[in-house]
Amino acid sequence: MPGTIDLRATIPAAKMVSNPGNLRLLGTWNQVAMRAYVRQVFCFPIDERLDGFDKLRTHIQNRLKLACNHFPHFAGKIYLGRTKGTVHLSTTKNDKVSFKFFDNRQCEESLFSWSYPELKAQGFPCKAFVGPCFDLPYDLTENGPGVPVTEVHARIIRGGGLLLCFYFHHSITDGIGMHSFISIFAAFTRRDETAAQNGIEDGVRAGVKSVAEYAVKNGVENGQANKFEYPANIDVDIPESETTALLESSFEDLMKDCPEYTLLPQPTGPTAPCTRRERVPSLADVPKTGRIFKFSEEKIRALHAVAQNWSGSHVRTFACLAGVVWSFCTAARLAGHQPREPSAPNPTNLNKDSLTDKTHLLVPASWKKCAYQGRLLGYASNAVCMPRICANMDDHVVISSQQSCTKASPASAATADELLGKLICSIDSAITAIDKGFVDKRTAMFRAAPDPRFVGINLDPQEPSDFIFNSWRHLGADVVFWFPGLKPEGKSSSGGRTADAVRRAQPQWNMGAGLVLPGKLHSDYEILVTLDKASMMRLLANEEWKKWVSNDNTIE
Repeated sequence: MPGTIDLRATIPAAKMVSNPGNLRLLGTWNQVAMRAYVRQVFCFPIDERLDGFDKLRTHIQNRLKLACNHFPHFAGKIYLGRTKGTVHLSTTKNDKVSFKFFDNRQCEESLFSWSYPELKAQGFPCKAFVGPCFDLPYDLTENGPGVPVTEVHARIIRGGGLLLCFYFHHSITDGIGMHSFISIFAAFTRRDETAAQNGIEDGVRAGVKSVAEYAVKNGVENGQANKFEYPANIDVDIPESETTALLESSFEDLMKDCPEYTLLPQPTGPTAPCTRRERVPSLADVPKTGRIFKFSEEKIRALHAVAQNWSGSHVRTFACLAGVVWSFCTAARLAGHQPREPSAPNPTNLNKDSLTDKTHLLVPASWKKCAYQGRLLGYASNAVCMPRICANMDDHVVISSQQSCTKASPASAATADELLGKLICSIDSAITAIDKGFVDKRTAMFRAAPDPRFVGINLDPQEPSDFIFNSWRHLGADVVFWFPGLKPEGKSSSGGRTADAVRRAQPQWNMGAGLVLPGKLHSDYEILVTLDKASMMRLLANEEWKKWVSNDNTIE
């Protein structure tokens, strides 16, 4: 329990630890990242008439090796420390990415029953990428064998399909780091063996930026990926001097100033959701589902107009999408929820809300563009903070039903569009407010933690008042690959192609979340929404919701 831990212990900034295993203590933001795998699946059409898939298998393995010459930590292993729950990275010169090849054309339906034509005809439905075949058997435990940072699965399916699934342990990287590795790997898939070998050697000598520039000069086009400089140093950390003064405060006091985090009763974190009360059924037993909803450019322009009418200024598209999805999903969940009594104050449950009239949204956002610009050169670790936005429950009800809110007085009645505009602007303002002070306070809190596994996120997936909304919009859809047997895109014959779809994979459904899926430039926005089944049915039946999403059928 937290009370038995030495509260004077802190997590130091990253440093090398001299020992035979060459274990490196990971940096501050890596220590508190969720200790689970992030999964992305790239879906390609492939010629299944190939005489075996040895060339494909070898091509992928060799290019993964080349990518790891620039990102050696992606080929390493993660270990749980013996004290205070810290995580360490081990790398050796013989490391390689864990790679597995599956030919599922004759597999049992319980493994993966979809054919590629079925996937494509149904818009690559999210339910096809949820199940045990997307799980991994690894468990990060004390005195355990460690777990791979990265694993890649190439899965051949019926009807000429290749599903290339990347698994990245969140303790090492966030979405931007994941995208950087995949982009460089993809660049190397488009070169022959000699050019690839020369390219990586030149890139390592010239520096990170030259790798991307070299790829462009040699015809390796990866869309938005080329705008990245691919930082690769996970030993860079925020200097300890930046948090010295803040660390004069206690861990508890620092956490009170970080409302998106809470203290977990058991070391089940870090950054794991909290459970505010016991429920029947439990989270694992709640029937859950997911749908992909499309938002066209026309619908997004309408959302921008709603926000601009409220604030008079332009806001992020992300804020528009987060606002409308959060509000309608929250209203759908509240409609089937029995209100609970305010809980009694509990000094050990830091930041766990007791009010019943407020709702909360977490929006993961990278702080690298907002803080320490140019001061953390090469920083390649996690850099995702989570601003927390609050709104009244009644606002969501009004927005989802197009009624006027007259709770205060008839003279101050607010329309649904006005409330939605206000909601969108509050999300945009919270992201804009991320600065060095915001990051330093959270860095200090992490360093003051007695054990990072007690740091949780202040979100209960079963609580209708909690929601989280994230974006992978720019993470993968425009990346160009080439593999033996890959069917050309359009009139191209040999220049490589982008994936038909990029999806999130999960071993089981989550709930109370929205994710903008990777999408090509100027394409409709696809948003994966995961809810309990009853709430999803209410959302699908909401006529006001149907006015915002595109006319195309939702993708199950």
